[in-house]
Amino acid sequence: MAGGLTHFWAKGAPFFVKPVLYRPGRHTGNNAEIGGFAALPALAKPITTGYETLHRVAFGVRVAIVVGKGQRQAPSGGHIILILLFAILVALSGLLTVPPLDRDESRFIQATTQMIETGDYVRIRYQDEERNKKPVGIYWIQSASVQLFADVEDRPLWAYRLPSLIAVALAGLFTYFAGCSLFGRSAAFLGAVLLVSAPVLAGEGSIAKTDATLLACVCAMQAALARLIVAREGRRVLRTAIAFWVAIGVGILVKGPIAPMIGVFTVGGMIAGSKLTGAGLSWLKRLRPVMGVAILALMVAPWAIAIGIVTDGRFYAEAVGTDMLGKITTGQERHGGPFGYHFIALWLMFWPAALFIPAAMRSAIPRWRDGAVLFCLSWLLPGFLVFELTSTKLPHYPMVLYPALALLIGAFLTSVKAGQFPLLRWAGALLYAFVGALAAFGIIYLAKTYSSEGVNAWHYTAAVVILGVTLVAASFSLRSKLIPALTSAVLASGIFAWVTFEGVLPTLDQLLLTPRLAEMLDRNEAHPLRDDTGPIALVGYHEPSAVFTLGTPTRLLTPQEAAVWIIAAQGRAVVVEDRERDAFLEALPAGRTAVAVDSLTGYNYSNSEDMRLTLYRLK
Repeated sequence: MAGGLTHFWAKGAPFFVKPVLYRPGRHTGNNAEIGGFAALPALAKPITTGYETLHRVAFGVRVAIVVGKGQRQAPSGGHIILILLFAILVALSGLLTVPPLDRDESRFIQATTQMIETGDYVRIRYQDEERNKKPVGIYWIQSASVQLFADVEDRPLWAYRLPSLIAVALAGLFTYFAGCSLFGRSAAFLGAVLLVSAPVLAGEGSIAKTDATLLACVCAMQAALARLIVAREGRRVLRTAIAFWVAIGVGILVKGPIAPMIGVFTVGGMIAGSKLTGAGLSWLKRLRPVMGVAILALMVAPWAIAIGIVTDGRFYAEAVGTDMLGKITTGQERHGGPFGYHFIALWLMFWPAALFIPAAMRSAIPRWRDGAVLFCLSWLLPGFLVFELTSTKLPHYPMVLYPALALLIGAFLTSVKAGQFPLLRWAGALLYAFVGALAAFGIIYLAKTYSSEGVNAWHYTAAVVILGVTLVAASFSLRSKLIPALTSAVLASGIFAWVTFEGVLPTLDQLLLTPRLAEMLDRNEAHPLRDDTGPIALVGYHEPSAVFTLGTPTRLLTPQEAAVWIIAAQGRAVVVEDRERDAFLEALPAGRTAVAVDSLTGYNYSNSEDMRLTLYRLK
């Protein structure tokens, strides 16, 4: 060609490929690897307008990958601030108003409370029982939060939950960092905002459990891994490699094997992709596995050895043999489900994304050879299959995979042509609108069923607003106005979180057995912590939230044990559920009579039973 121009083109080349003209004698500078595929050294600089260009060897053919502006860009300070503020705003919705939830959250915060009370930061205990299920990380984090910001005697629920709120914000931030390395700032920002608007993150970010913290660890690990893969040859990446292994270490201390499993799947997928395309694997050495093993040993081994010693190995027998392997083979605590359970739950748990999932996945899967897409698919698909094959199923389990899906959607939104995939956009809009309608009508149903006051104007207004914004988002998507559609969907999800946690749940008094029990005891000067009356006994209502609210010494007794306990000292009181009332009264010695002082009725959502709790004192 005239002027010595050379034209490189590869038919069927991956993601965003366009033909590019090269002028000999002008160079790109440093070598790079993008998405795990080896870059060409010192390629001629392409002549292009309005695009950023990356260079790759794929299918054994030299190609120039021309992408929309933004790929491999440094993060934007403005984006970071917006992501953090929005994540905190959404997760804050239930932090202060939702009472301690049964049963998992209350078990976690009670075990944390006992760590602080006893000063034993190795053992994990729930009252007198060993809690040999999860590693110690979340208890340490919650303990630090409570001791920094509050007094454990006050049972400051918000202080136990604060790490989860921070973790959701960090998950959004690290997802953004990963996206900047893989797809560019615009796609990364859209994906991160979509992620933190998910109802499951709003829920997990406002309760004191492991899942939000684990999500932050996984996102940090994946952000570091993405950065290591795309780093230029010769660039110093030691700190990034350290961050990668530290994130895995914290993830292990929080929830065992989940974070390493996702890391292995992602690295394995990238290796397989490189092998299939004949690309290089020089990025693997940047992981520094020898250093990584040393970091993990320093982080995990001290407590792992200590807990094995103090429990005589019971922790590992129960945590691995009973809890982890038991969840794989059987549905524990009635939390089973068929294959496909998580696929159905996805549309509810990651509701805003439902609008875009069908079209985004249709766009991504054929381009799996692109390194950035392959990274996200390796993060998403193998882990999702594992969760589907595991017998015990809870809808939040795959939450650690949602960032990958969010980034794929972000990439889709910044690259799709107007009018593409009309049938799939219709499918996404219908699914999204259906879930939105369920959310709106769910508000009315909950208020009508579990609120003594019934449905009020606030409930109807909230339902109408959510349904209206949902229909607006679906309409935008069908008209190919995808960014307005995303904005509306995220707004609808944020409104739903605040309406649910701040406006609806506090009115569902029939579900709030433990808070109402505490009020009843306080009203009758029988609350162990507020009235300094000594411990109280509970018969037939043994929920962990009651133990946390009423104090560690709370006695969980049978009717016969309660009859002995109440006469053993003056001034004692017992709360008895109606099903155990006759047995309790009959077990009292002759001549001793217990008098009903006060009572309440409600619904125990943990075991799906209506209950009547009565406070008894000796006559």
